[in-house]
Amino acid sequence: MKKLKFLPFVLVVLIQLGCNKQDENSINANKVMESIKSMSKLGTTEYTLTKVIAGEDNQWYTIGSRKILFSCKAHLVAGIDASLIQFTDLDASAKKIKLTIPEVEMITFDIPPNEIKRMDVEVGIFRSNFTAKEVNDYEKFAESKILEQIKELDIKSESEKNAKLFIEKILRSAGFELIEITTSRSK
Repeated sequence: MKKLKFLPFVLVVLIQLGCNKQDENSINANKVMESIKSMSKLGTTEYTLTKVIAGEDNQWYTIGSRKILFSCKAHLVAGIDASLIQFTDLDASAKKIKLTIPEVEMITFDIPPNEIKRMDVEVGIFRSNFTAKEVNDYEKFAESKILEQIKELDIKSESEKNAKLFIEKILRSAGFELIEITTSRSK
């Protein structure tokens, strides 16, 4: 499940930008830059991911088997650090702006303990129950599988696209007409 995450202060930024126009045809460029950078961590994409993990301990030297099945739900928000936006070319009179946004990062990644649910456990009569360490190891394995799933979903490109759209909308509401947004790439 994904949805665009709009932060409450966005309305304040838009109102601030609208109120800071000096007249109908001019743009207060410094106020625009300050307002955008003040957003700090800008979450543009939110996902909830669920992974079902099955584990089995059936060694040749044991009698019977042990099986465990549980689901694990993770919540993540991806976006950019707006304080790192670089304004490379700004011409308020021509209503033109160029800027570079930083690379998308995972702002939050959380697997709440109450979202890890043991669905089934089967332990053979000659076997002992799963220890807390073994269960914890399966939970860590589930977390690694969710992180792999994040790469497969291409969340970074979705979040980057949303960040560009969001910033462009703010700049257009501030009066800019020619807007060029690029992304810095880490080396």
